[in-house]
Amino acid sequence: MLEREWPDWRFSREDLQRTPSVACGWTVEREELDRAKACALIHAAARKLQLPQVTAATACVYLHRFYMRHSLKEYHHYNIAATCLFFACKAEESLRRLDAFIPAIVHYASKGNRRAAPGTGEFDKWRAVILGAEVVLLEALCFDMVVEHPHAALVVLLERLALPRRAALLAWNFLADCMRLPLCLVHDAPTIAAAAVELAARVALDARPRLPACPADVDRAAQWLLDFYARDAHARGRAAADHTSAAHTPASSPASPAQPAQP
Repeated sequence: MLEREWPDWRFSREDLQRTPSVACGWTVEREELDRAKACALIHAAARKLQLPQVTAATACVYLHRFYMRHSLKEYHHYNIAATCLFFACKAEESLRRLDAFIPAIVHYASKGNRRAAPGTGEFDKWRAVILGAEVVLLEALCFDMVVEHPHAALVVLLERLALPRRAALLAWNFLADCMRLPLCLVHDAPTIAAAAVELAARVALDARPRLPACPADVDRAAQWLLDFYARDAHARGRAAADHTSAAHTPASSPASPAQPAQP
């Protein structure tokens, strides 16, 4: 367990090698992939529910912070993803009723194989998990709900650099992918925004823009995302070859580990 005063949400890459999940047997790479899957669920459900982008981003930050205090063995990443998004809806004043929220979560968590209409057993299980885990989430966050997002910094950068539309759209896509990783625990918001612009400019313009953030930090953040793309592509290829894809059903109790979904 990492020894530090809470809430303190700035970590090093070395700290991510000593998380509670790693202590429980996860590799750093496996934990990163599970976090990314959880954030992918958050983004998919947020789009379905027509939530603001900042709400999904807040949920991702909550999730990354949560897993610095709890392990993936204790709490399945889809359970916590659902809880973080539901709580972020409250924090960002974009409330959604559970009657609409849970069916969206179940649709994407089960890859479209399950439904959870109000009054069904599936709905009741997810409702119990979300409401139960919400208390654990608040305690893990030390009731600190404040999040500094890179989105505002990205808007400023795009206006200053006057990038073409394609490059600007790519920057927003790269920023969304940055939120899938625990970059928010290591780098500040301006650095993450600069990394998104850096990658977009490389792809769309074959150039490197002059950015206000520290070049070394920007390069490290950008390379982190590129390395993840390579590992994610390998994991997806392996999963497709094995044909091992299973839907996730939440644990009846949020304190009990759910049956992990197959990669």
